[in-house]
Amino acid sequence: MNRIQSYSNYDFDRAGELREVDTKFREVSYIPIFKNNFFIVTSALKDEVLMNIPLELTSFTTKKYFLGVSNNKEIWCIDLSEIELSTIANFISYSKLHCVRDCFHLINEREASLLAYAKGITNWNNTHQFCNNCGSKTIREEKGHRRKCINNLCNSLHFPRINPAVIVLIEYKPKNAPPLCLLNMHEKEYGYMCSLFSGFSEIGESLEDTVKREMKEEVNLAVTNIEYIASQPWSFPSSLMLGFSAKTESKNFIIDNKEIKKAQWFSANQINKMVQENKLVISKKDSISNYIIQLWVEKNS
Repeated sequence: MNRIQSYSNYDFDRAGELREVDTKFREVSYIPIFKNNFFIVTSALKDEVLMNIPLELTSFTTKKYFLGVSNNKEIWCIDLSEIELSTIANFISYSKLHCVRDCFHLINEREASLLAYAKGITNWNNTHQFCNNCGSKTIREEKGHRRKCINNLCNSLHFPRINPAVIVLIEYKPKNAPPLCLLNMHEKEYGYMCSLFSGFSEIGESLEDTVKREMKEEVNLAVTNIEYIASQPWSFPSSLMLGFSAKTESKNFIIDNKEIKKAQWFSANQINKMVQENKLVISKKDSISNYIIQLWVEKNS
């Protein structure tokens, strides 16, 4: 399986060195965002799925954030949320508004990563309009990657932050039987959707500490042999998901009945059978949870 997670793009040049200088690229592309949604082209007449707006529309707002450079072209996102939708419609067509996750099946990996990036940086700028040190207004700097307090007695600088969270596959190995994994079960009209157990890191914790604490809190299991698998940016709004596997010596779990309502042990063959019978869906395809479960199933089938 590909280890590059959805919403990742290691080929994209974020061009951090250009955030503090004026650039004069021959081509500039603006990806519009409207109230956390994107304009996705729906006409077969268009070659690209992402809607890029004409330069005339960029004068309607100052909320523009530099994303990087691709094929010698500047890529920006522009927040049109404060503009009437009818006004925007005069400039763009052949598109419908979608949130990133709902249009994931319509776009490729590069496009998904750009939209997640755009959503994250836009959300950060919108939620940091005021200084959390003194309460004064902040202004955009470094093309949207830094905000500065306008109070001369404060002058605090603010930068985008991400919140690390762990997501964990718990494995139990019975004697003389196939290994089992514990899955978080969400009841749906067709059966169940399963996912892994997750939680945010707290101040003063290592990631391994977080894994141990969260698994104890959510399903009352002590885990060992914690191994890192992969990570995924999760700009909904500003997380970084760090995937792990862990082992437990006990099959007896107790759900917290708050975040976790139902959990169940499965072998790889049981998961395959239930998926084939349409009784079980393995997380959403854009999630690292789906990736880790599929990886475990392939390894143990």
